[in-house]
Amino acid sequence: MHEIHFDVKLEPTKATHQSCLRVMKRRGGGMFVGKYANSKVKLWVSDFSKLIAKHRPSTPYDFPVSLFIRFRFPHLKSSSSEYKKNPQWKTTRPDLDNMEKVILDSLTEQGFFVDDSIVCSKTTEKVHDANYGIEILIRKIG
Repeated sequence: MHEIHFDVKLEPTKATHQSCLRVMKRRGGGMFVGKYANSKVKLWVSDFSKLIAKHRPSTPYDFPVSLFIRFRFPHLKSSSSEYKKNPQWKTTRPDLDNMEKVILDSLTEQGFFVDDSIVCSKTTEKVHDANYGIEILIRKIG
C-alpha cells in the first residue's frame, strides 16, 4: 500500500507566503508586484525541507492521494495548566489555507508528488499541543 506517515518536530511557521507581496523593480527599470519570500519563510522552508527529505518516496507519487496535515503549536505561556493537559483548537493566526500552501509546495519540491494537483482529498487541523510539530499522512486513494 502506498502510504507515508511522519511527524516533523518543528514549530509550525507563523510566516506565510501570503504576507510576501512586494513592489519590485525589473532590471530595465519597470515596476511590478511580485511574491517575495522573506528570510523567515525561506529559513523555515529550508529547515522543513531537510526534515522531510528522508521520508520521500523513491519515485514521486503520480496517482490520486489524500493528505492529512495537523499543525501542533505550543500552548501559550499564559494558558492555565488545566488547558495545557489536552490539545486545544487554535483559532488565531496564521490562517490554515496559507500554512497548507507552504506544506504542499515543500512536499512537491522535495519529490513527494509529481504535482500537488494529485491531492484529491485533504484534511487539515491546527491545534495547541504540548507536543508541538507537524504530522503528515499521505495515502493513495482510488
